[in-house]
Amino acid sequence: MFIGVDHGTTAIRFATPEGRCWEIARAKASRLSAEGIVELIVQNLGRDIVDLVALSYSMGDALTRIVRLQDAPNRGLIRQDGAGQHVGGGTRVFEAIKVSGWPAILLPGIHRASGIDPRLKVFSHGMSPEKVGLAYGVFREMSKNFIVCDASSNTVTFAVLEGKIVGAIDAPIFAPGLMQGPLDVEAIRDVDSGKMTANQAFNCGGILSKMGRTSIEECQPEEESMAFESLSLFAAMEINALIVLCRDLGKPKPDIFLAGSPAAKISPRVSELLGREVRPLDGCAAAQGCAWVAKDVFGGSEFVLGIAVDGPLFC
Repeated sequence: MFIGVDHGTTAIRFATPEGRCWEIARAKASRLSAEGIVELIVQNLGRDIVDLVALSYSMGDALTRIVRLQDAPNRGLIRQDGAGQHVGGGTRVFEAIKVSGWPAILLPGIHRASGIDPRLKVFSHGMSPEKVGLAYGVFREMSKNFIVCDASSNTVTFAVLEGKIVGAIDAPIFAPGLMQGPLDVEAIRDVDSGKMTANQAFNCGGILSKMGRTSIEECQPEEESMAFESLSLFAAMEINALIVLCRDLGKPKPDIFLAGSPAAKISPRVSELLGREVRPLDGCAAAQGCAWVAKDVFGGSEFVLGIAVDGPLFC
């Protein structure tokens, strides 16, 4: 069995290439033992013989290659802190995979040291490792030239051309998600005055946060409608930004996909705003894509979307 792990904002998802999928909330995972998590993975995915796990963890900014889990410095991070919520569930899953005895690889994030379009290296970070899995699943099963906008708690958009990741726009840069978003002038003033840290400003910079809500369930119908309308608009704007890049690189009409929990709900509106079809992906797409990475690396692939595989990984 091959397993992919999507270290998401609110939950961690485990999947196989065939589409079996299980998820656990990050907060719940943080309260379990490593052994307990391994047992739950086996129970929910149905087999205990694991050939290879492809793991994503946090920002992945210390890696530019796919490496064995035990070879990754500092869990693949330059520093343990960074943008986002720090709950502890992802760390517990990392530890669980490490002690499981299963062969495992760690995926890199996309950042300034990655082999992307050099103009986008003005930004320090483009996307986290689970987006590499998300991209690979789309490449493996749907398209060679495409843009994916993952719009949910935060919004991250990336482009793949001729099977290579060429650029990404990370959550703290452009479009807000429902909960997290880039720092505007008000947030910068709050940080400068000591009212909050930059990471706190990012974590409350999303659409719902600006409406004074902590979840979509708290919203009145008109508030929910406005939240999704705003999310759709910003997603379309960010996709259009990467269409400019794709056009400049000779691919003016990439396929377009939406990921994230609201994808099916907002894809018709995003399609309308862009004037072209936008296809939604399901919630396990990133984990399943990571599982495809595991299977193909096990089978001898030396590159994944232009990212080199440290090899030989396994004898």
